Amino acid sequence: MDKLVYDQLTVALKRRGGGFPAIQCDDFYGLMDTIFTEEEAKVAALLPDTPVSAAMLADQVKGNLEQMRQLLEGMAGKGILFSTAYDSKRYYVMLPLIPGIIENQLLTGVVNERARKIARFFVNYLAFLNKLESKGTGVFPRVPFARVIAVDRDIPDDKTVQPYDRLLPYIERARHIALVTCHCRHMYELLGDPCDKPKDVCIAVGPGALYMSEYGLGKLISKEEAYSVIKRAEEAGLVHVVSNTGKYLDFICNCCACHCENLKSLKRSADAGLAALSSFISAIDAGQCTGCGHCISRCPMEALAIKDELACVESKRCIGCGLCVSACPTGAILLQPRADALVPYPDARRLNAAIVSSLNPKSIHS
Repeated sequence: MDKLVYDQLTVALKRRGGGFPAIQCDDFYGLMDTIFTEEEAKVAALLPDTPVSAAMLADQVKGNLEQMRQLLEGMAGKGILFSTAYDSKRYYVMLPLIPGIIENQLLTGVVNERARKIARFFVNYLAFLNKLESKGTGVFPRVPFARVIAVDRDIPDDKTVQPYDRLLPYIERARHIALVTCHCRHMYELLGDPCDKPKDVCIAVGPGALYMSEYGLGKLISKEEAYSVIKRAEEAGLVHVVSNTGKYLDFICNCCACHCENLKSLKRSADAGLAALSSFISAIDAGQCTGCGHCISRCPMEALAIKDELACVESKRCIGCGLCVSACPTGAILLQPRADALVPYPDARRLNAAIVSSLNPKSIHS
């Protein structure tokens, strides 16, 4: 890819925000060069931040309408652009790196050399970002793009529980639901480090689900099938991680602590992870606890321990996922409201605006 085109693409990706920054380095270049053709990169750099039709873009660049339509359709099919139909016309907008472009390259479960290259470049790029972060550069946004949401049945039956703290009603209200492969576990499997947790348990919700089904990136499923997926994920000990929005959800990832970067970041520091903690925290009823230890193996954050023959919670490590509650045979673990719980952003537009404004200026201009 031409250096000027690469520079312009990087700037465009920075404008799109999302949970991961676009910072130039060899692995980022390799990632972009593998995902985008040079023609696609040129068009991506020209796209405005609001949806545009093929006719509007063709007029802007004085290009051939049918060729532009085919190019935009191809980019949507590759998971680079989000596409939606409105008033008999189709509109396109570039997706953020994450959540968006990177996951879309792998969430079909494809196994080929291109997928392996993307996995290898992204893991190396992630290591580069983490190294910068550890040196105090602050490359990740201070506003999490995702949040943990507790196991629905383990949330206390309390009138004060906020609607955004319950997962199942989001599924009930969704017009479209699509099942996709967990890109994190698939990525590491491509690199020879498989996970023993199921991969076919991640869900897209709403317009994104319809887009994925239209372009072969995901499979539409019923609400009943979605409930079954959620139950299977919980039984496997996976944590629900959703978009950090309250009115609607864009995705429901079911994450492991060994391969999924959201949970890995929380495990390194629950106060500064890529996902916000849930509105709850686990608490032990000492009178009911027998010290059996079932909760310890269930906790993905290693936030539980046995001391003096009783379970105890390390509050700084607990993310409030609720997996320990159902593991307790005596009902000694309860979810309690977290005193400093963050309120999710109303919608994706306001979330992304907050993410972009939270970025370290040094990382924006790197």
